[in-house]
Parts: sequence; structure tokens; C-alpha cells
Amino acid sequence: MRSHVLGELTSAELVSLSPEATLVIPVGATEQHGSHLPVRADTVVSERIAGMAAATARSAVLVAPVIAYGSSHHHLPFPGTLSLRGRTLLAVLGDLLDSAARTGFRRAVVFNGHGGNDDLVRQAARDAVLDHDITVAAASYWSLGGDRLAAIAGEVGISHVPGHAGAFEAALLLGLGVLIVEDGTAPGRTTGVLPMTEDGVFVAEHDWIARMNGTTDPVTPATPEAGRRLLDHLVAEFAGFLDRFARAA
Repeated sequence: MRSHVLGELTSAELVSLSPEATLVIPVGATEQHGSHLPVRADTVVSERIAGMAAATARSAVLVAPVIAYGSSHHHLPFPGTLSLRGRTLLAVLGDLLDSAARTGFRRAVVFNGHGGNDDLVRQAARDAVLDHDITVAAASYWSLGGDRLAAIAGEVGISHVPGHAGAFEAALLLGLGVLIVEDGTAPGRTTGVLPMTEDGVFVAEHDWIARMNGTTDPVTPATPEAGRRLLDHLVAEFAGFLDRFARAA
């Protein structure tokens, strides 16, 4: 296989590769990430981790073009957010997985980088296997990181994992070489009220993103070195999963 990037291969090459390879579909978002991080943050992280994991895995992996739009209507109080409704994203993922199955893939992973997509990617996996002889996994990158991800973050002074537009995401972007905007304000200060949380319960509140000023925590602890440590762990965990998935599916 001369490339792990699906878009770089020809249809003729994919005739033999598709039945043996795991297809990874990265999903991100285009939405506000406070005053310091770019609106493409989730898309960059999901695409880049997927590509690095595909290159690291021992099994055959092909990474599809990233979906740069997610379910982000809750971010619409802020400029720069381009969102799909949840039902629209679910339909898009359904069509893509349907296409993958019809053109020879037998394994696929929907790899998510945005919290608003988390439930939808799992539902897409559930739906796809009803209609096709295909095995589909779905995960958000921070979930694959497990308890060790939070431990590494804690070691470098990052308390919110994954948070939103805070130190965790800032560190990942710095580790990937993406610059953070310096606008002269206190880095990523949060003056709003964070939504209610309770173990085992999901609570949705009206206008919650606006009330927390669009960020969960300051970006201050983020450094490129911290980001690289986090990325190394995430890439290794995803690559390991891809190999286990290839053996089991």
C-alpha cells in the first residue's frame, strides 16, 4: 500500500485494498474556540491523529478525507461556527458508511474530534451494521486515551480533559505545530458559568456555551511539549485499537 491516505489512491488500487483495510473516517467541526484557538481546531486534531495512527498501525489502514463540519448549533452564538444539525450529520455518516460497504470495505472506524458529535457517531455505527455486512467502530479521540490521558494532562498542569477551547486542546494544537493567537488578553480566561455535571447523568442547558463565554478553562498551561506528550499517547492508543480491531473484525 503506497499511501494511508484514501484520496491519494486510485479506484483500481482500492479494488484489492478495500476488503483488507480498515477505513477511518475522521470527523471534526468548524466552530468557535474562544479568542485564542482557530475554528478548525477539532478538524485538525481528528485528521492528524487519524493519519499518524494509520502510519503507526501494523494493520492496513486507509484514512478518508476529514468531515470538517459537525453538530455545533450550540456554538452559533459565536461567529465562525458553521454547523450541521444532528440529523444531517447522522445522514451524512450513514451515506458514507453505506458507500464504504457497497464499494468493498468490511471494517470502518468513525473517529471523532468534537464533543457535539459523540452520540451521533455511535448511532451511525449502530445503523450501518443493520443494512450491511460491515463492522463499524466509533470513538472520540479523548475516550480512546483512557485514564492515562487525564493522568498525563495532570502531570503538565492541565485539569480539563477534553474541555473546550482550553489548555488541553491548545496543547494538542501546539504539539501539531498550529499557532495560537495572542490577542493581549488573559489567555483563555473564563468568566462565565460552567454547566452542571453529575456522574452518570447528561444535563443539557439552554444557551450553555454562551453563558460560559465559549471556553471551559484558560489555555495558560498549554505548551508544545505537553501537546506532544498527549499526542504520543493518543496516537499509540488509536494505532493499538486499529490493530486489535483488524484482528477481531
